[in-house]
Amino acid sequence: MKNRIHIILIFIAGILLLTSATSMESDKGNPDLKLKLNEVASYIAVRDTKNLEVSEAPVAWHMDHIYLMVNQLHKALKYSDESNYKAESNTTRDYVFTNNTLPRGKVTAPESVTPKGTITINTLQTHYDEALATVEKLPTLAEKKHFNHPILGTMNRDETIKFLTIHTEHHLKIIRDILKDK
Repeated sequence: MKNRIHIILIFIAGILLLTSATSMESDKGNPDLKLKLNEVASYIAVRDTKNLEVSEAPVAWHMDHIYLMVNQLHKALKYSDESNYKAESNTTRDYVFTNNTLPRGKVTAPESVTPKGTITINTLQTHYDEALATVEKLPTLAEKKHFNHPILGTMNRDETIKFLTIHTEHHLKIIRDILKDK
């Protein structure tokens, strides 16, 4: 009986420690987005893999697109005028945020976040390093910093971080599907 209580107390202490560490980590930017960026980076060795049944683009394209999105949206937020921010409802954004998913094949990436030319390991590493640093900076921006997405509408800082997390997972799913059965 004494042993059983001891094991239960250790288990509860472990849960409390884990919960505490998770809440401390959440104060440091967006740990979920960081974890996703680290997963993206883990695919560097298979960057040239293609699967035309899933995507015309190789893994490297999706990797670089994710990094470019994080970096470009940070710039858009940083240079936005908070006094112009106006919260607005958007049913498509509500759907995306509620379901934490983007539909596949419905939107084409804007030119500013479309990888160009040959995507080298150097390019991926540089954009990854910048994206990781950017994730740290995002939460330090004023809450009313914003950007206007052509479909999802105007998003403030926190909505943009959520969008980036969903967008990153969207492309990670594509990468995973490209690599299935390879």
